[in-house]
Amino acid sequence: MTDRRRDSSEPLEREDRTKRGRTGRERTDGGKSTDGAFESGDGSHHPGPPRFVTVGDGIVNPNGNEMEPRDDLAPWNPDAEGEYAWRVADAPADSSAEATDGPVAEFEPDVPGAYTLELEAPDGVHELTVRAFPDPDSDGVEPRPRLRLEDEAGDDRIELVPDATLSAGRSTAVSGDEDVEGDAGEDALEVEYYVDDRDDLAVAPDGTIEIEDVTERARIYAVAVAADGRHSLPDALELVPAGDGADGDSVADDDSDGDDSADDGLDGGGVRIERPFGAPAWVENAVVYEAFTRRFPDQSEPTFETFVDRLDHLEKLGIDVLWLTPFLETKRGFGTPDELGGPHGYHTTDYFRVDPNLGTLAEFEALVDACHERGIRVVFDLVINHTADTHPFFEAAVDEDHPNHERYRDWYRWEDFDAREPDAYFDWDEIPNLDHGNPAVREYLLSVVDFWAPKVDGFRTDVAWGVPLSFWAEVYDRVTSADAEFFLLDETLPSSVEMGGGRFHAHHDDRLYSALETIGDAVATDADGVEEETNAVIDAFADAVLEADGDSPDASLVLDAVDERARRGGHPSSLWLTYVENHDTDRYLSSYGRDAQLAAGAATFTLPGIPMLYAGQEAGLRKRREPMNWGEEDEELLAYYRRLVDLRKSHPSLQTDATLERIEYETETDAAVAYAREDPERRRRVVVALHFGEGSATIGVDEPVAETDLLTGETDLSTGERIVRDGSDGASDCEPADEESAFDREITVETAVVLEVERESETRGR
Repeated sequence: MTDRRRDSSEPLEREDRTKRGRTGRERTDGGKSTDGAFESGDGSHHPGPPRFVTVGDGIVNPNGNEMEPRDDLAPWNPDAEGEYAWRVADAPADSSAEATDGPVAEFEPDVPGAYTLELEAPDGVHELTVRAFPDPDSDGVEPRPRLRLEDEAGDDRIELVPDATLSAGRSTAVSGDEDVEGDAGEDALEVEYYVDDRDDLAVAPDGTIEIEDVTERARIYAVAVAADGRHSLPDALELVPAGDGADGDSVADDDSDGDDSADDGLDGGGVRIERPFGAPAWVENAVVYEAFTRRFPDQSEPTFETFVDRLDHLEKLGIDVLWLTPFLETKRGFGTPDELGGPHGYHTTDYFRVDPNLGTLAEFEALVDACHERGIRVVFDLVINHTADTHPFFEAAVDEDHPNHERYRDWYRWEDFDAREPDAYFDWDEIPNLDHGNPAVREYLLSVVDFWAPKVDGFRTDVAWGVPLSFWAEVYDRVTSADAEFFLLDETLPSSVEMGGGRFHAHHDDRLYSALETIGDAVATDADGVEEETNAVIDAFADAVLEADGDSPDASLVLDAVDERARRGGHPSSLWLTYVENHDTDRYLSSYGRDAQLAAGAATFTLPGIPMLYAGQEAGLRKRREPMNWGEEDEELLAYYRRLVDLRKSHPSLQTDATLERIEYETETDAAVAYAREDPERRRRVVVALHFGEGSATIGVDEPVAETDLLTGETDLSTGERIVRDGSDGASDCEPADEESAFDREITVETAVVLEVERESETRGR
């Protein structure tokens, strides 16, 4: 496999991402442009990959359902003028389920089994498999299976090897015919294989594929199923004949000598294996920075050009990815008062024009180029769940005298059209929800995607749960087919694992954020320097979704939050964005104090995930959307986060592929926690100790940790106290004064320490 990782000091080159397909881009004024192009799938109206659902949930897209992902059946590459119809061509016995009428339909399977649906489209009839599993009736308490599909490539065949997991237990199947046995007491997992309905290929019952049968690209899906119907998200492998496309993960060749490495010089029968759901290599160990676009530059003249003047700050900090909050024409631009959220830009009035108060499109592109020169990639905040109520489309929709009223009325969802009450979430009446059940809306939004994707390196999608899963699957296919390096991050709160596996590469980790909030609530004090924010815009959104799970204030909640990813069945390829705060939350510093903020920040950088800093977190800002305090930064805080970033990026035990391990530890405070991270390949291991409270805490561990804190380079705290002591050195917070500690080492931590674990040969030499 070709190594696509890049040295962070190297500049990035802008790539031509409009290599495929077609588009007719409808602008705000209703005109069309025909330049550039992407296409979804094979360019046809086929509705995409097989669907895997639960009886009782189905594929539905109702009004309301705040914070719940929705779905539908829809043609890809939609034509607003085309005619489409859905029907059930084959179904399990006793099923009477039918698809709803319309080009974009809903479907609720009524019995378990495999269904074949047909979409009659202008370019022919397309088949789609829908596999419905029994309702396990577990209320989400039982762990959900996870599956990663591997392969073993031989001389003349490819064997599919599913690596299935149920909660913490790992199990492996030898063939698709056999059950995947879990740990003692766990249910057996059965694996089912499905070939994409667009591909002509057969998978034998034992999970093997003859190489000579792979004459065109083909995609194989696998799903792990428990006895009660709990099922994993699908994983997939793409089989690519020799000479078609770029390097993949492994190669099978019926004329080969057994070498599984990727080989551009294949001839005669070779098949390359690709992983279509994996994240771009550049993001796996990246550090993300969210900038509140209109308040990050100097406020004397906040523009794209003056934004560039502050990029050195990000480069020195070690940032790899810049997420920009919306910068398009908006109802909520400069001049928006804080009580309305400040100039946040999430009320879009034109999807193809930047806010002229920030500059021109050319100046935005110059900002992207300046980021690339510093090795920083740029993520665009894509807001396509809703528009502003002052968007020309909505104004036409509510005005019966408007010449385009009939057209745009159907572009929005309505609670009561006669009363002009649009469907909207919470109390967001000024941002009506678009109707993604209208092919014209989908066609238009795909043109928005096509316009911006070549200009940036990724999308962060706002209110992603409000847009049907089927649409995100099409967007994922569309942008990653044109550019395999393109990155997709969803905002779905509460986070949904359904966003993984071919819809998004990464997800906001709201569970970890909630855990940090709970811990902060337990330790917050009125110590000097803590200033509670009184003028925050407390969105119903943030209040409703960012509540902690459970009442326990124990700092080990951060470990529980990470465990939740697997328990809920998160896709093995999914990455998780870890953060202390963002533009929708109060500042952790003002809410919980300096000590807690330092510990929380360290948690996001030392636990598995993609760590994110929100602009000002590193500089001491106390209000969530206030301008950056250029020239008045908290230098100690800034130095701390620079060290965190450097350690996260330089130590292999803190990288994405490193494991997280719960270790035994003892401490007398609920505000402290310890855990280990390990990179087995490099035989490197660290112990991380965090303390969210005031003062210091002592944690006893049975790990041969070195004496030097990797975060500070020191062996002593600022008080002169040693960070690491042998457990027999005397009294500690872990044991009464007249007893020796039961642990080999005692770690004294004020906020955060990271300690290398010495190998046996190293400890013998001490």
